[in-house]
Amino acid sequence: MSRDSIPAEIRRAVLVEAGHRCAIPTCRATTTEIAHIVPWAESHDHSFENLIALCPNCHTRFDQKKEMDRLAVKMYKHNLGILNNRYGEFERRLFEVLAKSNERVFVLGAAGDLLVANAVKDGFFEDKHVQGMSLDINGDNGFSKSFPMTFTYWVTDAGVEFIKRFSNGNDIA
Repeated sequence: MSRDSIPAEIRRAVLVEAGHRCAIPTCRATTTEIAHIVPWAESHDHSFENLIALCPNCHTRFDQKKEMDRLAVKMYKHNLGILNNRYGEFERRLFEVLAKSNERVFVLGAAGDLLVANAVKDGFFEDKHVQGMSLDINGDNGFSKSFPMTFTYWVTDAGVEFIKRFSNGNDIA
Protein backbone atom coordinates (compact mmCIF):
# COMPACT_ATOMS: atom_id res chain seq x y z
CA MET A 1 0.00 0.00 0.00
CA SER A 2 1.40 3.39 -0.92
CA ARG A 3 1.69 5.97 1.81
CA ASP A 4 -0.55 9.00 1.38
CA SER A 5 0.73 12.30 2.71
CA ILE A 6 -0.62 13.55 6.01
CA PRO A 7 -3.52 15.96 5.36
CA ALA A 8 -2.47 19.59 5.82
CA GLU A 9 -5.14 20.34 8.45
CA ILE A 10 -4.02 17.39 10.61
CA ARG A 11 -0.35 18.28 10.17
CA ARG A 12 -1.13 21.86 11.22
CA ALA A 13 -3.13 20.71 14.28
CA VAL A 14 -0.25 18.47 15.45
CA LEU A 15 2.26 21.30 15.09
CA VAL A 16 -0.03 23.78 16.87
CA GLU A 17 -0.60 21.27 19.69
CA ALA A 18 3.16 21.17 20.34
CA GLY A 19 3.67 24.90 19.77
CA HIS A 20 5.72 24.15 16.63
CA ARG A 21 8.34 22.55 18.87
CA CYS A 22 9.42 19.03 19.73
CA ALA A 23 6.84 17.43 22.04
CA ILE A 24 9.53 15.92 24.27
CA PRO A 25 9.54 18.27 27.30
CA THR A 26 13.29 18.06 27.89
CA CYS A 27 14.01 18.86 24.24
CA ARG A 28 11.50 21.40 22.83
CA ALA A 29 13.70 22.06 19.79
CA THR A 30 12.08 23.61 16.74
CA THR A 31 9.87 20.94 15.20
CA THR A 32 10.26 20.06 11.56
CA GLU A 33 8.85 16.53 11.46
CA ILE A 34 5.63 14.70 12.24
CA ALA A 35 6.03 11.19 13.67
CA HIS A 36 3.55 8.33 13.78
CA ILE A 37 3.20 6.96 17.31
CA VAL A 38 2.07 3.61 15.95
CA PRO A 39 4.16 3.27 12.78
CA TRP A 40 2.42 3.83 9.43
CA ALA A 41 3.48 0.37 8.22
CA GLU A 42 1.62 -1.15 11.16
CA SER A 43 -1.41 1.15 11.42
CA HIS A 44 -1.94 3.04 8.14
CA ASP A 45 -3.22 5.76 10.48
CA HIS A 46 -2.70 9.47 9.83
CA SER A 47 -5.12 10.52 12.61
CA PHE A 48 -4.34 13.42 14.93
CA GLU A 49 -4.27 10.97 17.87
CA ASN A 50 -1.55 8.88 16.21
CA LEU A 51 0.72 11.79 15.28
CA ILE A 52 3.17 13.79 17.35
CA ALA A 53 5.58 16.63 16.56
CA LEU A 54 9.22 15.66 17.06
CA CYS A 55 12.49 17.29 16.13
CA PRO A 56 14.63 15.25 13.71
CA ASN A 57 16.88 14.04 16.54
CA CYS A 58 14.02 12.81 18.76
CA HIS A 59 12.24 11.33 15.74
CA THR A 60 15.35 9.27 14.97
CA ARG A 61 15.73 8.31 18.65
CA PHE A 62 12.12 7.08 18.63
CA ASP A 63 11.75 5.44 15.20
CA GLN A 64 15.20 4.09 14.42
CA LYS A 65 17.30 3.88 17.57
CA LYS A 66 14.35 2.79 19.78
CA GLU A 67 15.67 4.92 22.67
CA MET A 68 12.09 5.95 23.46
CA ASP A 69 9.33 3.39 23.58
CA ARG A 70 5.85 3.81 22.19
CA LEU A 71 4.24 4.11 25.64
CA ALA A 72 6.49 7.05 26.51
CA VAL A 73 5.64 8.84 23.25
CA LYS A 74 1.92 8.17 23.83
CA MET A 75 2.30 9.75 27.28
CA TYR A 76 4.03 12.83 25.81
CA LYS A 77 1.07 13.18 23.44
CA HIS A 78 -1.43 12.73 26.30
CA ASN A 79 0.37 15.29 28.47
CA LEU A 80 0.36 17.88 25.67
CA GLY A 81 -3.43 17.89 25.74
CA ILE A 82 -3.50 18.51 29.49
CA LEU A 83 -0.80 21.19 29.39
CA ASN A 84 -2.37 23.03 26.48
CA ASN A 85 -5.82 23.11 28.04
CA ARG A 86 -4.76 24.10 31.55
CA TYR A 87 -1.50 26.07 31.50
CA GLY A 88 -0.37 29.12 29.57
CA GLU A 89 2.79 29.31 27.51
CA PHE A 90 4.66 31.02 30.34
CA GLU A 91 3.75 28.29 32.85
CA ARG A 92 4.75 25.54 30.41
CA ARG A 93 8.13 27.19 29.78
CA LEU A 94 8.62 27.68 33.50
CA PHE A 95 7.94 23.96 34.09
CA GLU A 96 10.66 23.18 31.51
CA VAL A 97 13.18 25.55 33.15
CA LEU A 98 12.44 24.21 36.63
CA ALA A 99 12.74 20.61 35.38
CA LYS A 100 16.26 21.36 34.16
CA SER A 101 17.40 23.55 37.07
CA ASN A 102 15.73 21.75 40.01
CA GLU A 103 15.29 25.19 41.63
CA ARG A 104 12.65 25.51 44.35
CA VAL A 105 12.44 29.33 44.51
CA PHE A 106 11.91 31.84 41.73
CA VAL A 107 11.02 35.52 41.45
CA LEU A 108 8.72 37.05 38.86
CA GLY A 109 8.22 40.68 37.96
CA ALA A 110 5.10 42.77 37.70
CA ALA A 111 1.97 40.74 36.87
CA GLY A 112 3.87 37.54 37.61
CA ASP A 113 0.94 36.43 39.73
CA LEU A 114 -1.24 36.36 36.62
CA LEU A 115 1.31 34.37 34.61
CA VAL A 116 1.37 31.45 37.07
CA ALA A 117 -2.21 31.67 38.38
CA ASN A 118 -3.25 28.14 37.32
CA ALA A 119 -0.09 26.51 38.71
CA VAL A 120 -0.68 28.35 42.01
CA LYS A 121 -4.35 27.31 41.99
CA ASP A 122 -3.27 23.69 41.42
CA GLY A 123 -0.90 23.87 44.40
CA PHE A 124 2.36 23.63 42.43
CA PHE A 125 3.68 27.06 43.40
CA GLU A 126 3.18 29.02 46.60
CA ASP A 127 3.42 32.81 46.77
CA LYS A 128 5.73 33.57 49.70
CA HIS A 129 4.55 37.21 49.88
CA VAL A 130 8.12 38.45 50.22
CA GLN A 131 8.19 42.21 50.51
CA GLY A 132 9.83 43.67 47.47
CA MET A 133 9.57 46.56 45.17
CA SER A 134 6.11 48.06 44.80
CA LEU A 135 4.51 50.85 42.89
CA ASP A 136 2.54 53.20 45.13
CA ILE A 137 -0.11 55.38 43.57
CA ASN A 138 -1.55 58.26 45.56
CA GLY A 139 -4.22 60.32 43.85
CA ASP A 140 -5.27 63.87 44.68
CA ASN A 141 -8.71 62.64 45.72
CA GLY A 142 -7.39 60.42 48.52
CA PHE A 143 -7.12 57.33 46.34
CA SER A 144 -4.16 55.17 47.32
CA LYS A 145 -3.07 51.80 45.95
CA SER A 146 0.11 49.77 46.11
CA PHE A 147 0.98 47.32 43.32
CA PRO A 148 3.67 44.66 43.88
CA MET A 149 6.42 44.72 41.28
CA THR A 150 7.96 41.38 42.28
CA PHE A 151 6.54 38.02 43.34
CA THR A 152 8.58 35.31 45.08
CA TYR A 153 7.34 31.74 44.66
CA TRP A 154 8.26 28.42 46.22
CA VAL A 155 7.81 25.21 44.23
CA THR A 156 5.73 22.99 46.51
CA ASP A 157 6.34 19.26 46.96
CA ALA A 158 3.31 18.67 44.71
CA GLY A 159 4.92 21.01 42.16
CA VAL A 160 8.21 19.12 42.28
CA GLU A 161 6.34 15.85 41.68
CA PHE A 162 4.31 17.34 38.82
CA ILE A 163 7.42 18.78 37.14
CA LYS A 164 9.24 15.43 37.50
CA ARG A 165 6.31 13.54 35.96
CA PHE A 166 6.09 16.14 33.18
CA SER A 167 9.80 16.04 32.32
CA ASN A 168 10.00 12.24 32.53
CA GLY A 169 7.00 11.75 30.27
CA ASN A 170 4.81 10.26 32.99
CA ASP A 171 1.09 10.88 33.28
CA ILE A 172 0.48 14.39 34.67
CA ALA A 173 -3.29 13.94 35.09
